[in-house]
Amino acid sequence: MSHYQMLVVLPPTPPDRYYQETAARLAPYRIELEVPQYRDYAAERPQDEGWVRGMWENGTLPDRDGLSWAEVAETVNRRLDQPPGDPNHVYVDEAGRGYFLSTYNPRAEWDYYSLHQQDGPYLLHLPEAAGDPRLLVHDDYEPDPERDRLHGLPHRCDGGPRGLLDFEALREAHARTIGRRHDEWVASGGPQPCWPFPFTPDRAENLALARASALPGYALLRMDGSWSDIRRRGDSAAYWQETNDHLDALDPDAVVLAVSCHS
Repeated sequence: MSHYQMLVVLPPTPPDRYYQETAARLAPYRIELEVPQYRDYAAERPQDEGWVRGMWENGTLPDRDGLSWAEVAETVNRRLDQPPGDPNHVYVDEAGRGYFLSTYNPRAEWDYYSLHQQDGPYLLHLPEAAGDPRLLVHDDYEPDPERDRLHGLPHRCDGGPRGLLDFEALREAHARTIGRRHDEWVASGGPQPCWPFPFTPDRAENLALARASALPGYALLRMDGSWSDIRRRGDSAAYWQETNDHLDALDPDAVVLAVSCHS
């Protein structure tokens, strides 16, 4: 179980609809959402499944190459008394591939979320936008200064129209903080900091990483409903670049909201 930070992009939306529209767009990714039953396929080779290897080790299954899914299904279902209809029953399709029947949401990403961030407001708005009712602003934050990455800065918010948000100021703020922490780290010789990247001895590289990672968070839900995140992309730097490019190119009226998620 973990918390992560994400951004949700909405079409032009009145502020009194921010919460409802966010809920509607995140709904398909809720962990508890049951979907029509489908075949949840296991790995093509039984030996590539951790639970199969565990049964090799405890003697339930023979430890040998070439073990088929038909053999696995027959042995496991019989020994563990898992008849058809049991949620753990192992099925085998016409091509000999193992699968389970599931109603678990294959798009599941969260079990709860909040537009009120754990560690203080996540975004910055333009100074001239102060007081604009289209900004999402919470006044009840009491974040831990050690965890609050924008501690002490003015013009903070949790979202609003792209044209009111100051992404460049956010990146510069992260870079300043990382520069200071890099210098403190070098001077102290202490443990390597992490933010959300491991520091390197190269100060310039750390500043570049700070700028790249300041805005994207872990995941992005685009206006078209598509989800992307660091895990799916498999490369933090590529995810940050793609997400920054996408957010920078949004129309001024598109709404960007910071969301704290748990999964």
